[in-house]
Amino acid sequence: MKKFIIFLLLIFSITMQSVFADEKITSVNYDTSANMLFIASTEHSKLSNNIKLVNLDNPKRVYFDIPNTILATEKQNYQISSGGKLKQIVVSQNSTNPNVVRVVIYFDEGYNTENLKLLRLNNNIIVKFNNQVCYDANYMRTVYRDEKFEDTDYYSYISMMSQNITTEEKPFVPKINASDKVIIQIQQAFDNSTVPVNIKTSYQNTDVQLKKKDFILKTKYYLRGIQAKNNGILVNGIGSVSMENPIKMNAPCRLVFDFPNTLTNTKIRSNSFQYGNDTVKVGQFEANKARVVVNTDNYDRYIPIYSIDNQSVLIADKEKLSHDKLTNINTNLTSVKVTKTNDRNCGMNFYFSKPVVYSVKRDNNNLTIYFFNAVQYNDQDFKTTVNGTEMSSSRIDLMPRIGLRYSLPIEKTDLVNIYAGADSRTIKLTLRTNKKETLTQRIPENISELPTKSSEKILKKRKSGEKVVVIDPGHGGIDYGAIRSGINEKDITTDVSLRVAKILRSDGFKVYMTRDEDKTLSLQERVDFAEENEPDIFVSIHVNSSEGTTATGLETHYYHDYSIGLAKVVHEALTKHVNSKDRGLFKSKFYVINHTTMPAILVEIGFISNEDERQDMISEKRKQATAKAIAEGIKNYYKQQK
Repeated sequence: MKKFIIFLLLIFSITMQSVFADEKITSVNYDTSANMLFIASTEHSKLSNNIKLVNLDNPKRVYFDIPNTILATEKQNYQISSGGKLKQIVVSQNSTNPNVVRVVIYFDEGYNTENLKLLRLNNNIIVKFNNQVCYDANYMRTVYRDEKFEDTDYYSYISMMSQNITTEEKPFVPKINASDKVIIQIQQAFDNSTVPVNIKTSYQNTDVQLKKKDFILKTKYYLRGIQAKNNGILVNGIGSVSMENPIKMNAPCRLVFDFPNTLTNTKIRSNSFQYGNDTVKVGQFEANKARVVVNTDNYDRYIPIYSIDNQSVLIADKEKLSHDKLTNINTNLTSVKVTKTNDRNCGMNFYFSKPVVYSVKRDNNNLTIYFFNAVQYNDQDFKTTVNGTEMSSSRIDLMPRIGLRYSLPIEKTDLVNIYAGADSRTIKLTLRTNKKETLTQRIPENISELPTKSSEKILKKRKSGEKVVVIDPGHGGIDYGAIRSGINEKDITTDVSLRVAKILRSDGFKVYMTRDEDKTLSLQERVDFAEENEPDIFVSIHVNSSEGTTATGLETHYYHDYSIGLAKVVHEALTKHVNSKDRGLFKSKFYVINHTTMPAILVEIGFISNEDERQDMISEKRKQATAKAIAEGIKNYYKQQK
């Protein structure tokens, strides 16, 4: 009897070991966004949570082992050629008895492996490489679309070698509850092989032959959570989020936000919560579409804002939204490009210096894109780029407390898509119109051109006849400004500003300087100084810099519309007398020209980061020419005012 019990225990032990050893990796899918690797297992798998990343060098790589698992597909070897820092992924059966699957990931030497994350989603392991991996990849993700369905939804197609079961034994197919069907549909999107999910026989005893086939690959978004925040409703998850145009519904009044190619966490499906007086509910609307419904009497109260990493969307409450607190990163619109494929299809690309936080609003007559953390753009370059093209009716403005606002007149039947680059520095707009007339025939609705001189402030003549100017030398004291090769921005701005003041004073101007020596001043102190002295105009003098060393040239910045006349005439004088590239006029949110109430400009007199221009700027000839040009521009402005 004792021997029989020992025998039963031994059989039970072997059986249990076999059960735990028979966990199967049914597919290994590499996301075409160059951002994630999906490792899918059997439906009821309990993959180990005890996974350890091991770093190795020569070559640079990391690996991790998945214990008690069998790779139920052939060895996977992805050679990555997208231009990023990720080079190769190898997934193989590292050992049997015990069964261990090993994943090895190769990077170039510049990759920081701390950016690599391991996540769990249902029966999958997700390896997230962070957006840094694909900064250089030629990849654009859809973030907004008008169409409710696209033939590319839910799947991406890749051709690989996969396995086909030829054993006569039929796979075990469990009964499926109706509530589980959606999960299983999504789960199947991870499967790249024809190996059934559950097989009675072990992998070792199954006759497997290789077969080339196309498999389906989920590359989108897992909606992990939703919660009320102070300034709106935060939707967060894993993957690449996209949205459709919100739908307004009645009886009861509600605003519907649909997220295509999205799976919702089962724990939050059908959950509801209050945001103020409004009720918010989230659910899985279709097998590949999540839906967030806000019961509200005010349709225009909410606007969806995309995060920099494209992992979350803030359905922002416009009544509580503080635009300058969405991110601590400021960016500049560096350039735009008009694209066209035919008379009915065109678009525009927006290029930013740093990642941008943005929102898309579309109605029957107009498309508006808000770039919330963008503080600067070149108005001349923008107008030159769009003039005479299908996008000539475009308008861009720098809005107080908002950032850049891009507007384009559209019609109800037009189809709009918005894409974001992998590093969120590029936003791409595509527009397809169903009418034969060209887009150039469209007229912006309720949008006027940039203000002319007639809308500027007219300088009032003082009883004393004085012309009063404030000159603001940038930086000073412990604030050195830009520094290159021991040369400081503050020293150049002080020298040039003193020369400008001297020239103006010799011509009868009354000149105040925010500082005439090397001392520290805050931005607000400079503004307060100008407001106290009530000048006619305010001119701040700075030196530019960039990360690279090739940029050169002159820039003039303004913010308020009434400052554009001063900006134009001073910039014209600068480009006339200073031998450097004309980089144009910029509408910018610099603090000192934003918060002053008189016509105010900020001039960038050259790039300290360029060796040749740096040496030129510290020469007597260049400093005097710059000062003479600024002074001449100021005098010409007064002449125009007469």
